[in-house]
Amino acid sequence: MKKTNSNNDNNMIIRKETKEDYYATELCTLRAFWNIHGPGCNEHLVVHKLRDSADYLPEISRVAELDGRIVGVIMYHKARIVDGEKETEIISFGPLAVEPTCFNMGIGERLLKETLALAKEAGYPGIALCGEPDYYPKFGFLRGRGSGIEHNVYGTPDPFMIYPLNEGFEKLRGKFYEAEVFEECDNEEEIAEYTKKFPYYKPLKLSCQWLHAEKLGRISEVQKNSYTIRFWEKEIPAKLKGHFYEADAEELPLVGDYVTFTYNPYGDSTILSVCERKSLLQRPDQAKTGVMQYMAANADYAFIVTSLNEDYSYNRIARYVSVALQGNVTPVVILSKSDLSLDAESYVEEVRSISDKIQVHAISARYNTGMEALNGYFTPGTTICLMGSSGAGKSTLINALSGEEVMKTGEVRMSDSTGKHTTTYRRLIELENGVTIIDTPGMREIGIANNEEGVNETFSDIEELALQCKFSNCRHDTEPGCAIKAAIKRGELSRERFDLFLDLNRENVKNHAKKKEISKWIKAEKKARKRMTD
Repeated sequence: MKKTNSNNDNNMIIRKETKEDYYATELCTLRAFWNIHGPGCNEHLVVHKLRDSADYLPEISRVAELDGRIVGVIMYHKARIVDGEKETEIISFGPLAVEPTCFNMGIGERLLKETLALAKEAGYPGIALCGEPDYYPKFGFLRGRGSGIEHNVYGTPDPFMIYPLNEGFEKLRGKFYEAEVFEECDNEEEIAEYTKKFPYYKPLKLSCQWLHAEKLGRISEVQKNSYTIRFWEKEIPAKLKGHFYEADAEELPLVGDYVTFTYNPYGDSTILSVCERKSLLQRPDQAKTGVMQYMAANADYAFIVTSLNEDYSYNRIARYVSVALQGNVTPVVILSKSDLSLDAESYVEEVRSISDKIQVHAISARYNTGMEALNGYFTPGTTICLMGSSGAGKSTLINALSGEEVMKTGEVRMSDSTGKHTTTYRRLIELENGVTIIDTPGMREIGIANNEEGVNETFSDIEELALQCKFSNCRHDTEPGCAIKAAIKRGELSRERFDLFLDLNRENVKNHAKKKEISKWIKAEKKARKRMTD
């Protein structure tokens, strides 16, 4: 067992793997390759199966241990070069995995250098592999193109490389075949079943994948021009790459965004790109302006939390629902503190009338009533955005569901039933069960802009009635044959609900027009500044 000195830590050991290491080695491998080339990975299954293969070479394979933890692994196996009927045994390795939170510590370099020396000493002619083309040449690996050796499937792309170990390797010609076990690890069902042995990590399918030197993380906090990236269990400070300063506001990273970044262990890392979003919550910054405030990205559910005290507002809930639907987020209305109401069910029925696209639950976190109905939303990989007024019970709700105090709670003032602002900025919190929470500051007012689709989805019943009007341009005022007026007269549609629909639409049009004017001004200002600096 050999101890190596690291510039970052003197406690690193490069050694052979033992049976007691198997789980830790596979977990390290899973984390190293997770979501790098696509959703999830299969390299941990490769490690598992390779150990039982006749091609496995444990005598030159090694793991890296740091402070008692497996943080790296390199596994060698027999391979062959086939030229007609002539077959020559060489070796290959893979995976070479390093725990992702231990980047820039030289772990991969130490594993590679030590095992290359072992392979040369063992007398193997050389190595061929498909790997990172910007990494391995630093250690003497050569491009396979022009060598006379090519991969049996892929030919000689840039990732295909060779490494001469002993004399005679340079004379080899033919096709490279790695161990057959690598062809046995592509069954998605088998991969998914084997992955259940390990902690849950969300598989992602993003266009920014096939990562090399850059990392993939998620924005957990935004404070003016400073960002925090959640990367595994680490919180990494980051700044934007220069090209973002010419971007529009909606193109900047938000809490919940997946981003690619380059890691800097000595200061701020650099955000390179924002991956495509599946959802986006936005609203006017203030009810009287059209400036948009982009709240959160990639949420699955919007928990609209309203307590059943003086905070309750049917109008405000309808606005939240509209914002959620516009952003492609499923709205779930949580009527908290149901113990304060003598008739919570009547509130539930009233809120359900807002839209047929929402779920409504009355709960009391204090007395643990109605909480079991929320368990279905708390599944691994789900992101929930909390929305609502201060003092509505958002923090208490999450603490009760998670079984631990992950969010601070504030007291409610008896005078007006409002609470202290326990959350002053948006932040992302990961629970141990694989659920992600995006907490947002309390909002007593929520404006509407650029939200026509969300309003229409919220009031889809009114939209359907409008299609039945005698005239296609019916204003639902004095025109004959108006289906909406008829529905109000029959009692099928309340006048209050229709008035709310009209108010939200008028506000949406007004604020959207302001937003367009402000956007034009901002773009003109950017162009003027650019001309001055050119």
